[in-house]
Amino acid sequence: MKKAMSRILLSGILAAAVLGATACSSKKEETTAAAETTAAAAAGESQEAAASADGIGFPKDETITLVVPGKAGGGSDLGIRYYSEGLNRLYGLKTTVTNYDSNTVGHQTVANAKPDGTTLTVATSALNIQYITGNAEVNPTKDLTLIACLQDNGFSTLAVPADAPYDDFAGFVEYAKAHPGELNAGMPAAGANTFLFGMITSATGIELNSVECASESDRLTNLAGGFIDIGVVGVGNALEYEKAGKLKVIGTVSSDGNTISMYPEELPDNYKTLQEQGFEDCVLYVNHYLYGPAGMDETMVKEMNAAMQAVCEDETVSAGIASIGNIPGWHDLEESKKIRDEEYASFVQIAKDLDLYVQE
Repeated sequence: MKKAMSRILLSGILAAAVLGATACSSKKEETTAAAETTAAAAAGESQEAAASADGIGFPKDETITLVVPGKAGGGSDLGIRYYSEGLNRLYGLKTTVTNYDSNTVGHQTVANAKPDGTTLTVATSALNIQYITGNAEVNPTKDLTLIACLQDNGFSTLAVPADAPYDDFAGFVEYAKAHPGELNAGMPAAGANTFLFGMITSATGIELNSVECASESDRLTNLAGGFIDIGVVGVGNALEYEKAGKLKVIGTVSSDGNTISMYPEELPDNYKTLQEQGFEDCVLYVNHYLYGPAGMDETMVKEMNAAMQAVCEDETVSAGIASIGNIPGWHDLEESKKIRDEEYASFVQIAKDLDLYVQE
């Protein structure tokens, strides 16, 4: 990775760390996702819920707090609420969904909680990235208990200006190699997109300049205006803006082995993953994991993992997860650990390539 990009990215991440520390005093929002199954429910359903709650690991007689490491309304928030509803409906549990403005504060809250199964969270790659780059104290492999690997984050769309002189990723790479140091990539100061472009530059040998575009709306505006040469946007916005002639898509990035056919709706061929386009190493592991505090009872964890299979495979829950662009899924405990460890190792390597590595 070129030093110029590394310096820009490092300064951005250090700034993000300061903002994260400031956010520690920010308010939290707490809402109740659902209440216990009441006696007014159909007798058969009540009996089934009570019976199925035995041996599921989750506490039956206490409120379970599901921590959202972010504000209400985002993808992580919506995903956790779908799981909350499923736990309530299938097992008769009582859950509360609690939002924190700062994901570092949210993760720390779970790490500090009692390991009794009453405080849990669903975390993404942001947890790994923050720790590896030294911007968070919570070590996901030591300070938390992995319960299950859930949904895959889905597809990150690579968009370029509508008048760009290339129509696919191969053309973009060829142009970038012929014009080293001339192309600008819009991305946040720190986060998964930063690592995504780090992976791309490392795998292809191209050089990209970092231009800070903190939000997706910023990237869409700059792509439409031709102020950046490439940016990551959501599939929904990509389809809308491409139809309006404001940008074009040259591919998507997803986990190893994912294909665009796994997306909930049919997409055009130009949305094929970079791996499908022949760039085998252009993959990025971004999964969602159910975590609790470190020190949880092993039997409890195994039972909770098994119980989550029915929740994840429930039609209502899986449809909700798909509606936010994720790929629904559930993995047993052994497979979950394997997936988490592979993702973590990949981010460590990218951080080293970007000169952002601090710890693992």
